[in-house]
Amino acid sequence: MKKLIQYGLIVFIGGFFLFFVFGDTNWSELFQKMANANLYWLILGVLISLISHWLRALRATQLYSAMQYEVSVTHSFYAVLVGYMMNYIIPRAGEISRCAALSKTDDMPVEKSLGSVVTERLVDMVLLALILGTIFLLQFDLISRFLTKALDSGNADAQNNGLPWKWLILLGMATIGSLLFILRKKFVKTALFARIFLMIQGFGDGLLSIRHIKNPFLFIILSLLIWAGYILMMYVCLFAMESTSHLNFVDCLTVFAIGSIGIVLPAPGAGAGTYHFFVMQSLLLFGVAKEDGIAYATMVHGIQMIVLLALGAIASLLVISKQKKKLNEQV
Repeated sequence: MKKLIQYGLIVFIGGFFLFFVFGDTNWSELFQKMANANLYWLILGVLISLISHWLRALRATQLYSAMQYEVSVTHSFYAVLVGYMMNYIIPRAGEISRCAALSKTDDMPVEKSLGSVVTERLVDMVLLALILGTIFLLQFDLISRFLTKALDSGNADAQNNGLPWKWLILLGMATIGSLLFILRKKFVKTALFARIFLMIQGFGDGLLSIRHIKNPFLFIILSLLIWAGYILMMYVCLFAMESTSHLNFVDCLTVFAIGSIGIVLPAPGAGAGTYHFFVMQSLLLFGVAKEDGIAYATMVHGIQMIVLLALGAIASLLVISKQKKKLNEQV
């Protein structure tokens, strides 16, 4: 029942954003915009993202090696592709599927490979936070103007409705903060605090586990290259449409960071709906029309989905073939 509720919530979130983005879409106009796009830039973007996925597989082998499991980069790459494929089919199923693939090709226990995946995710979270911080500094004026405009608009609507929403929100935050401070001694003894503390401790332990890697410097370099590849993929895809080709690399960083929020949020199809919404909203900051932003997000998300589903299916067959070969050798 708990799983059904979780999946139901994920489907609801994705459905809500899909309806919000595509509810009033002129489909013939959308398809025309995508048909007029330069396919070569999109293909180049996909190739760059595949290189990033391969680097992710290479980085993972360092974690496996630290646990005394020598996994080839090829098998690690198969597992990564299987994981991405499953994320498009079943939300949040990629990690387990990736680990299951490694157990078939290299007899690596699922619980051990899951630990390495957690470490990877922690490192990626830190890097994404750094990217967001960098963007905030580089685009401070743009973001502050956007937020000021949004707040002013919200205040105007609130005044028309007779409700000072900004002050109500501030009052609510102050009330919650005061209650937490007054009840801090009781809060420390609750199960919720224990869970939060364990999460923070696990976060630190996961990051510190990098010390056990034979070449931590290479691990960090690979991590930076992975994210650089994802950003570069989005940047070259901007040239596929005339309406987005004028954006510079710093602008692309903003689009990438905001779009990443859509990927992180739970939604079917690895961000279907949520990714489109946040990319479209970020492109509005740079004067790109809503329809063009939706077309760009649909192309980037769609072409990656098609490629990763196809390659993931091929990788699954190769994993099964490898497993059968191992069983025949044992007999």
